[in-house]
Amino acid sequence: MNKKLLATSALALLVSMGANAQRFTDKLDRGLVAVKTTKGVYCSWRIQADEYYDVKYNLYRDGTRVNAEPLDVSNFTDASGSENSQYTVKAVLNGVEQQASKAATVLGNNYKEIIIKHDKSLKATYEPNDACCADVDGDGEVEILMKFNNLEESAQRYPKNGPTIDGVETKEYSMLACLKQDGTVLWWVNCGPNMGDFQNNEQNIVGYDWDMDGKAEVVMRLEEGSTVHMADGTTYTIGADGKNGTSWTNYREPKSSGSVEWFTHYGKEFLWYCEGATGKPYQCIEFPLKRLEDGEKDLKAAWGDGYGHRSSKYFFGAPYLDGKHPSIFLGRGIYTRHKFIAYDVDPKTHDLKVRWKWTNNQPGSPWYGQGYHNYIVADVDWDGRDEIVWGSMVIDDNGMGLSTTGLGHGDAQHIGDFNPYAHGQEMAACNEDAPSNNYRDATTSKIYYRLAGGSDDGRSMAGNFTNDLVGAQFFSGHESKLINCVTNKHSDLDTKNVSLNFRIYWDGDLLDETFNGTEVRNSAGQILKYGQGRIESFGGSLTNNDTKATPCYQGDIMGDWREEVIMRTADNNIRIYTSTIPTEWRNYSLWYDHQYRNAMVWQPCGYNQPPHPSYFLGEKEGITIAPPPLTTTGREVVASSIDAALNGKHALLAITGDATVSVADGASPAIFTDNAPSWVQGTAPSECKTKDTEIKYAYYTHTLTGGAFTGSMRLVKQGDGTLILPHVTQTYTGKTDVWAGTLQFDGTMESSPVWLNRFAELHSDGGIFKGGITADYGSVICPGGKDKVGTIETTSLNMNFGSIAELTIDASGNADMIKAKTLKIEKKDWENGPEYLAPRFNFVISDNLASGTYKIAEIEKIDGDIKDIILTGLKGHKASLQYADGVLSLNVEDQRAPSSVVWTGEEDDVWNLADKSNFKQQANNAADVFVSGDNVIFNDEAKSGKVTLAEDVTPATVTFDNNDLEYTVDGEKAITGNSSITKKGEGNVNINNINTFKGSVNINKGSVTVASLGVEDGANNGAFGPYTNTVNLNGGSLVPAKTIKTSHPIAVGSNGGTIEVNDGVTLTLDNKITGTNNTLTKNGNGTLVLAPEASYGKLVVNGGTVNSSENASSKHGYPKTVVLNNATLRDHDDLYSYSTNAANIEVPADAKSTWYLDSRCGYTGSLTGSGTLSVNATSIRGELKGNWAQFAGNVNFNASKSGSYTPEVVWSNGNGLKNATVGIYCNFKNSGKSLAMGNLVGSGSISGSGTLTIGYLGDEVKFTGTISGCKIIKTGAGLWTVNKLMNTLAGTTTVNGGVLNLNNSASKEEFFGAYDMVVSGSGTLAGQALLHNIIVNNGGTLKPGNYTSSIPSGALKSASSIFCYEGSTAQFFLYNNKDLNNSHTSLAADGTFSMDGEIVVEAYKNYKAKAGDTFTLWKVQSFSGVPSKLTLPELPAGLNWDISDLYKPTGVLRVVVATGISHLAANEAFTGDVFTVNGMKIGSVTTTKAQAQNAVKALGVADGVYIIRVAGEAMKVTVK
Repeated sequence: MNKKLLATSALALLVSMGANAQRFTDKLDRGLVAVKTTKGVYCSWRIQADEYYDVKYNLYRDGTRVNAEPLDVSNFTDASGSENSQYTVKAVLNGVEQQASKAATVLGNNYKEIIIKHDKSLKATYEPNDACCADVDGDGEVEILMKFNNLEESAQRYPKNGPTIDGVETKEYSMLACLKQDGTVLWWVNCGPNMGDFQNNEQNIVGYDWDMDGKAEVVMRLEEGSTVHMADGTTYTIGADGKNGTSWTNYREPKSSGSVEWFTHYGKEFLWYCEGATGKPYQCIEFPLKRLEDGEKDLKAAWGDGYGHRSSKYFFGAPYLDGKHPSIFLGRGIYTRHKFIAYDVDPKTHDLKVRWKWTNNQPGSPWYGQGYHNYIVADVDWDGRDEIVWGSMVIDDNGMGLSTTGLGHGDAQHIGDFNPYAHGQEMAACNEDAPSNNYRDATTSKIYYRLAGGSDDGRSMAGNFTNDLVGAQFFSGHESKLINCVTNKHSDLDTKNVSLNFRIYWDGDLLDETFNGTEVRNSAGQILKYGQGRIESFGGSLTNNDTKATPCYQGDIMGDWREEVIMRTADNNIRIYTSTIPTEWRNYSLWYDHQYRNAMVWQPCGYNQPPHPSYFLGEKEGITIAPPPLTTTGREVVASSIDAALNGKHALLAITGDATVSVADGASPAIFTDNAPSWVQGTAPSECKTKDTEIKYAYYTHTLTGGAFTGSMRLVKQGDGTLILPHVTQTYTGKTDVWAGTLQFDGTMESSPVWLNRFAELHSDGGIFKGGITADYGSVICPGGKDKVGTIETTSLNMNFGSIAELTIDASGNADMIKAKTLKIEKKDWENGPEYLAPRFNFVISDNLASGTYKIAEIEKIDGDIKDIILTGLKGHKASLQYADGVLSLNVEDQRAPSSVVWTGEEDDVWNLADKSNFKQQANNAADVFVSGDNVIFNDEAKSGKVTLAEDVTPATVTFDNNDLEYTVDGEKAITGNSSITKKGEGNVNINNINTFKGSVNINKGSVTVASLGVEDGANNGAFGPYTNTVNLNGGSLVPAKTIKTSHPIAVGSNGGTIEVNDGVTLTLDNKITGTNNTLTKNGNGTLVLAPEASYGKLVVNGGTVNSSENASSKHGYPKTVVLNNATLRDHDDLYSYSTNAANIEVPADAKSTWYLDSRCGYTGSLTGSGTLSVNATSIRGELKGNWAQFAGNVNFNASKSGSYTPEVVWSNGNGLKNATVGIYCNFKNSGKSLAMGNLVGSGSISGSGTLTIGYLGDEVKFTGTISGCKIIKTGAGLWTVNKLMNTLAGTTTVNGGVLNLNNSASKEEFFGAYDMVVSGSGTLAGQALLHNIIVNNGGTLKPGNYTSSIPSGALKSASSIFCYEGSTAQFFLYNNKDLNNSHTSLAADGTFSMDGEIVVEAYKNYKAKAGDTFTLWKVQSFSGVPSKLTLPELPAGLNWDISDLYKPTGVLRVVVATGISHLAANEAFTGDVFTVNGMKIGSVTTTKAQAQNAVKALGVADGVYIIRVAGEAMKVTVK
């Protein structure tokens, strides 16, 4: 992330100099609620925004005060109260009672029942759904803006004219309504037919007081046909032109049967901005975020779907983009494109002026498709101006992108000060596009914690649920342990009794509770407490939104600072539930917190999510007071001076820019609040494609001149800018609370105690603070000011843990000075706390700081141990604090010049600075200590390989040159500064500590085993220092000791490098791997996740799993070649990106490997080798385009579903797999290519188009699946038996080699559909099936009957004709003479059997012929052609074949008694048929053997050879 600090003057022109960064606040009433309990009557009430200081309360029952002394808190249990009592509250300001509140009657239960009084004309049943609350009529009580589900409408599947009730089309649809808390419907909206979605998420109504007149306005998105029923009884039906009328169209298309999602997405949309109390419109204009922009006509092309889901995501809000005035924010689109607009409202005319617009429709951009099903308005950067937190990105107040993670869409997100020990807001969220979750800085989007991988993580939650951990906790649906938001790590605490639904303040402590339903859906609400379980159940209530189990609304709308929930009931009314648990903690109403207040607006939009306040509260942390609200209520705004006119008042200086204000000496406001702000500005414009854009920071200064404040005034500093007080003696006695930013004061503070909140600063050059100074975590006390030597004096200096004294020692040796009577040092013993658990002295020094003693403080008494103070900024100098005779000094020790030293471990295992003699000089072997700048060597000569870092050390270089001795580096401290680590020798080094040095890591031999590595999205430092350090692998091995993610760049040298990931371990690389033409080897059975950027030569994977990542260009991060040696390769899987993969894959001989494809990716690399590769499709867009022709092994295509689509392999190249055995076990689509396969096995489905040539290897084809849309060529010598019909092919099926055996005699459908079957070359068609035309060419064989049976049977049939051309063979098989139907194989055709080839008849070896055996070899409509040859089985003596009826439509072959020619005498007469040698009959003769030649010649035939057949015998006759 690029950040830039701008000079204040440079931004001056961009700032409205008169604007104030404080906000308008609603003027709600006291909100007093009284509930009968078993202990009396519990009462609670609202502390107003202007009652933060010096206000107490008296509670009255029926006019009698019930509390003995004024109350600090805003709740009280009246033990003597009854259900008939009435209560009022009076504020007590400086001892004076104020006006009484409105009286409250006593509720019999902990809820307020609201019976909704709908319009009596309505016929449908309306179920309460999500809501927004706002005071629309200015009476101090909030109204409820609620959306309602029309139950009959959904039950009848959203009919066009509304549900039919009692036989009448009602024209009633979903409803929006404004309700009083007595159930009165002030006004309502019939949304009409052109609004609607199956979950009712996108019909929203929100309210806020945009014109700041004390009454809220309302914003809705309506469509033509929506009707507003206003409070005065009139209606406004929105026409196509936006005007009241009837010129509109009903575009509704009812929900189809069986569909799940349903959205309306037609008609014109309008923005309705109206008076909140009446519904009367101020504006009804075309909705500015259009469904389709000008020129766009295709919804799917514009949004990614054509049915309205992605285009129907709407969000509304009221951000303070200038820090002072609320704007109307509208947002549209979460999955793909985004459209935002912000309007400023003219409070007098209610005109809307566009403040800014922002859009992004750049697929692949980290600013595209980043939205969630909800959004948040929050001041994430603490500059007083609100940001739009849109899921995985943030849009700044200036209408520019502030930051983005690029992680895409998700369901739930949370914003808050979850880590009170880090500046700014944090965000916790779950992810769908890039599962699973992330916890990050909400300003910069720097990720502190992330769980990556898995499937959609649909829920997340963040809050302070337990005092067992410091700070808040976070978890999501895929986590089983709470994540500590301070350490950014898993804790040991499970997530039991913490719901993923809503966080809530309910009981009396400062921890969050959670809300959920008692069942999965539509059940009573309940409150859960961590460690306890259910502490409250809302019997009689029902949750909303199916399995989301949400309330209608959650917010602090009455009573004290605890929250209420609005729930629906079974009779479709609502209840407001409130807590009756007493609390000792005081807080103003959450309604007045700027972040929480905005949540009251956006909460119902999309998937409603819980509100979070902007601040952190926690008893364990001691943070028990919320910061003062950013409000103008009860404050007098300061323009240019502060004088007696403001005495006793609350004066506010909140100019959003540099300002100088004069103070009249003796001015005595009751409170002076200064909000000198910062301004943090994002710079990512609309349509931005760059992730890390510049963030600009400016800090403003408010300078007070003139005199001193006096009296009991309290000074409050807010905002991250600077307040400079005049150099005078301040005599005011109230507290000086620096909540944020810097207070600069060089004068004398006579009595006011100064408190510095976390990250606040006090700069003073000679200032005297007689009331004492208290500093909290991260706050800075800076004597002299920044980079200047000076002094600061105080009576007591309380340095709480993590506070900082920033002390400068200049080049001349002059040091800052602190003078205090008492120094108090606080230290925490938390195991899971922030980085610093004790105060810190941070030194600002020159590079050539001399050794010696520097006086830095004069302190009379120290409460605590100075050894607990942490020293930072010393740049490698050996130094310590010394306290003697009231003087605190920094002692900087003298050190020798740096040299080269070798570790010996002679004293012990401690490596520290200039103390332990565990080293020797390399030059002379003399024992020595380590000093900063040494070159440190670890070899085999040491006494021990155990090395413990006892303090931070700064070597110039670190070299491990060990072969036999294994080293282990441990300790809580680090190698720091500018350094490097080099590994030589064959031995191993274990590095278990976390280092911070900047430099390279070089692993040239042996191995380095690490317990951690630096990561950008999380802990930046690890064993190899910050994640920016490059790790060079040049002959050695990197070994992760456990599962680690790292952002270190990896460079592979010419000697190659190895990463060894052992079983059960995952190493994730998320930066880049470089090394042109060099080889990286992955060993071990664990998982290596590759970096998204790859510029090296080869990756050899010897076992385990390698997962790829995808870079910004949607390209998988592979090198040129990946060798899979008994390994698994898993590609980055993202259905929503169009990825590319150019890696060449090699599978060596005997290797068995697996490859999981991306859901949507084009693969252009080659496949080589001769092993076995299982290719797993995960979705429908894995397209194989590369040349795999040289692969000579087994490649099996399988399905491994990763999303909602059935997986499919898409083959898109013409090179084929001629040398491979192809196994298809999934859906396989050939995209029009000629695909040659050495062999085909499997049971999958082949579809698409093109030609499949199968069988080059000559092996048996064992594919039992289906083929459609293609043409088939069977080649090679192998057999292929097909049992399933393939009647959806796209053309002729050909057999030109081997045997195609069709085995489906039962079906009456044509086996290959209406396409011909061609047999050519050396191919054989066998089996029993119905085909279209059968064409047997020269060399082809037609062999009916199951080829794989030892006794073939059955028929090949043609629905058309059979053509056996010259050179072909038709081969039949005879079995027995018992059953004529099963005694032989045969042919059949509905058309012609044309036979010009050879007929071969074979008989079973056990066939015993007898006279009378009859075999019908074919049944056709007509027979033609002249067989070239007839080959018949040999018969026993005395039997002959009778073929007299063979060449007929019913071709019959018979066995007869041998009464033919062979045993006749030469002159014995006989009668026979005469045939040509081709089998054509030409006549009959009666003759003798002696006269046979003359008898045939007498038939008038040409010269030649003829056959006379008698009773199955034949006689050859030559005519000349």
